[in-house]
Parts: sequence; structure tokens; C-alpha cells
Amino acid sequence: MTSDNIVGGRDLLNDFDLDAPDFAENYEEALATMVSKCPVAHSNVAGGYWVISRYADVRETAQNWESFSSEGGFEPGRGGEGGAKLYPVELDPPYQTRWRNALAPYFAPRAIREREDSIREQVNAILDTFIESGKVDWVDGFAAHLPGRVFFATFLDVPLSELPFVNATMDAAMRGPMEGRGEAWGKIAGFLDAYMKERQSQPPRGDFIDAILAGVDDKTGQPCPWEHKLFTIIDLLAGGIGTTTYMLSGMVHHLATHPEDYARLEADESLWDGAIEEFIRYYASIVALGRAVTQDSEIAGQKFVKGDFLMLSFAAACRDPELFENPHEVDITRQIPVNPAFSFGPHRCIGSHIARLEARVTLGEIFRRVRNIRIAEGGEPVYSNSSITRNMDRLVIEFTPGPREN
Repeated sequence: MTSDNIVGGRDLLNDFDLDAPDFAENYEEALATMVSKCPVAHSNVAGGYWVISRYADVRETAQNWESFSSEGGFEPGRGGEGGAKLYPVELDPPYQTRWRNALAPYFAPRAIREREDSIREQVNAILDTFIESGKVDWVDGFAAHLPGRVFFATFLDVPLSELPFVNATMDAAMRGPMEGRGEAWGKIAGFLDAYMKERQSQPPRGDFIDAILAGVDDKTGQPCPWEHKLFTIIDLLAGGIGTTTYMLSGMVHHLATHPEDYARLEADESLWDGAIEEFIRYYASIVALGRAVTQDSEIAGQKFVKGDFLMLSFAAACRDPELFENPHEVDITRQIPVNPAFSFGPHRCIGSHIARLEARVTLGEIFRRVRNIRIAEGGEPVYSNSSITRNMDRLVIEFTPGPREN
């Protein structure tokens, strides 16, 4: 053991722990150390697992689903046939491919752009709840609510009267105390189960719910069961909410602490898409996702045997200096041809265009309505790590009060 691998008192190379407080508290230094000095780290918890950090290794492993299977679960201990699953995240081709092909048309850029006006309506409805006050916890007041509101109101057309329950339950499932999250997810599953059964009795609407209800053939070539359809809609919901929450929070934190970038972006809309891609890279919420080794393999000089479990660190890949100059800084002019935050291969994020559009609409409405953003005294961000994700739990900002619009 050498001091080069020690961060927060922990040897990252030989004793890494995704869930340890010292990792969350020393997050930036830990990512930098892993990608530069510990390209393959080992953990002694949860039965033992490995963490792959460099961009090239993460990309190659994510694309090689035959040797590194997603069906072992997205985190250690989730393998096996029993229990609820997240489909198609915890599937391999060809079953996973059937689901992706069925859903992809509804998440393509053109299809998502058709939702822009509705997303803008949701953004402004949330801004109206605090715009007159001149102060808000941005995470609790905006970022934690927009993704869920877009999912339920924009995509599912759930009545506004039901949104308070949905938003409160999703918040408990994603950010509440750990001991209550399972119960909250159960309530969400029950809500979605009832929603899909109601939709099943209605004429088709031409949306992704119709595609889920139609289903695809499972591994055996038979029509997939109802529970797989329910797993799929829960996966789409879970995959978009926490990840987008962190990015929206990080974006506003950067604008509040870098007024020069606020001014540049406000003055030049041509910079927006690149800046949003950079915010997604820097504030990559998915720290790592799991793969089970199906055959003897080797990555970065480390040999693996069948049955080993790997975590692919997309957050670390986003900080790889081989790909990004000054990777631990936000550069709103950075060009990012392929964003590691969205993964690679069969499981590249199907909802990436929704996240981009939510960020773009939010950015535009901030410049229009939320002026002179700054961090309130004592309002600096509070971070945490929760299983596979990085979260911002609090960010209190002040701004020039404005009028409600609705």
C-alpha cells in the first residue's frame, strides 16, 4: 500500500467503498486519484467487487455485454431471478435490444422536441411557487421536482390534482431516509401499475406507454409478462429523475458562482448546447453501474474470472485527463463528442435527449426570470452519495424577486 492511493484515510486501490462516507466527503479527490492511479480498484464490501475508472476501459467494458453482463444487477447483490428488477437496465441483448427498439422512437430528438412547450409550462409552474420570494433551496424547490413533473404531467398526462402525491412519493423514494425508500418505491409501483391497467382499457395514444403495454418477446421468445412491463416503466422513471436533479442543481450552482459564465451564456444562445453537455459531464450523477463477469477476462492488466463483479465508474470516466483537458473544471466552451455520463453500448441512456431539453428550457427561463443569482449566506451545496448516485441535497440561492406568471 502506498500513500499515492490514500484519500480520506482509505486505500482506494485495495479497499474502495462506493457507500463509505469518506468517498462522499472526498469525492473530487477520490475520482481524480482513481482515474490517474487506480484504474482498477478493489472493494472488500458486498462480497467484493472491482471498480473500472478510465474512459477507454469503461467504454470497452460497457460495449462488451457478452463478457460483462448487466443481468448480474446494477449494484452488488442484485443478481438472481427473484425480486423486482429494472428492465431493460438489468437485461442483456437480445431481450434488452427488443425493448430498446420498441421504446427508441418515443425518445428520439424529434419526438422529444415536440414536448418542449409542455416542459416549459412545467418549469414556469415551479418557478411561480417561489419567484416572488427572491430566495429558495433550489434542490428542494425546483430541481428535485421538475424531472418527475415532466415524466408524469408531460409524458403520462397525469392530472395536476395527482401531482402533489406523485411528487412527494418520488421525493421520498429518491431522496428520503434510506429506511423509507423501499416503501415509497412500492407506492410508486402501485400507482404506475394502476395507471397502466387504466391505459390498457383505453384507446391507444401513440406514446411510449402504448409500446410498453404492447410489450416484446422475452428471453424464451414468448410475450413478456405484465411484471416486466411494470419493471420497464419504473426503470424509465428512476433513470431520469435523480440523474437530472443533480445536473439541474449543479448547473445553477455554477451559474451562481461564475457570473462571467452566466453573462456569456445569457448573451450567446449558441453556447447553450455545449455548456449543457459540460454540465452533464461534470455533474454526472451515476457514479457507477454494475456488470457481472461471464468469462475469464482482463482489463487494464487486471485479470478477472467468471463470477467477479465490476462497477463501471462513469463519473470517473467523465474526469479522465486523457480525454478532457482540465477535467476537474467546468468549461462551458468544451467540445464533448461522446458524453461518458450517458454510458456506452447497448445501455447508452435512452432518456439523454429529455435531460438535455429539460436543462435547455430551464436555462432559458432562468435568464428570462431568475436574475442576479447568488448563493445565500450559509446556503452552500450539501452533497451525499446514495448507492450508485451522487446527489446534491441542498443549495440555497438568492435572486431578484419577480412576478408570478400564472
